[in-house]
Amino acid sequence: MTRPVLHIAGCGRVGRTLARLWADAGVLEIGQVLNRSPASAERAVRFIGRGRAVERFTGLGGDWLMLALPDGELQSRAEALAASVRPGPALVFHVSGAESSELLKPFGVPFAAIHPVCPFADPARAIEYFAGSFAVGEGDPAALDRVLPVFEAIGARTLAFEPSDKRRYHAATIAASNFLNVIDDLALGLAEAAGLARGQALEIITALQRAGLAGIEARGPEAALTGPIERADDRACRRIANVLASSTPREAALFATLSRAAAELASRKHPERLDALSEIDRIFAGLAADG
Repeated sequence: MTRPVLHIAGCGRVGRTLARLWADAGVLEIGQVLNRSPASAERAVRFIGRGRAVERFTGLGGDWLMLALPDGELQSRAEALAASVRPGPALVFHVSGAESSELLKPFGVPFAAIHPVCPFADPARAIEYFAGSFAVGEGDPAALDRVLPVFEAIGARTLAFEPSDKRRYHAATIAASNFLNVIDDLALGLAEAAGLARGQALEIITALQRAGLAGIEARGPEAALTGPIERADDRACRRIANVLASSTPREAALFATLSRAAAELASRKHPERLDALSEIDRIFAGLAADG
């Protein structure tokens, strides 16, 4: 059976990771790769090990097109490509988690948006841990029925949905992923200030998070919440706030904000502790004000 040929506009970290996985798995043939500069396109092709770097598309008739472009460029680039590339693609999709697949309507062919829910900071590592992540799709069923299986073929768990507000969906993935980095940076700074070596601190923190994530997956964030804030241990919380008062204003403010959010979550878990948890909130509100 002939494999579809995939052409790529915007082959950065996401595009080159996916293309490499598809090429190595023999799922798709990689065709033309178009980036902002020929040098960038050449680097992408070298990483993928397949494809041809181009300065402009020479026609995409009967093939697939993937747009792996920054969100802010998607609409204008999609409109320009739809108007200028002849013959056009037989199917088109983009990989943005924020933008609707409707942006691709100008192509006049089946279209979809598939969001690979995976961190792509380092493509060389992403190709190793991509399997098991989700690929969440929306758009034309005729496109989803063809594109989601190629994500499944490289180990993704796929889900099609009809978003009521795709920007909120995107915000959810940012909160779950990017904010974890911010929290870990805070935790590492505090652990190092306590005397732990950075490597030791990172091992402890990530081991704790793995156990915590298992609890959240099994029971949900509210039920799995634990610790001195959840117990409304005002003595322990005052000691923490006193220590944090001598930290940098950024550390103190961030810790206070997260602590107050944890107290609110704990009040949903333990409505009978509302008064005690209100006191915990006041403790960390004072820390935020001092910071």
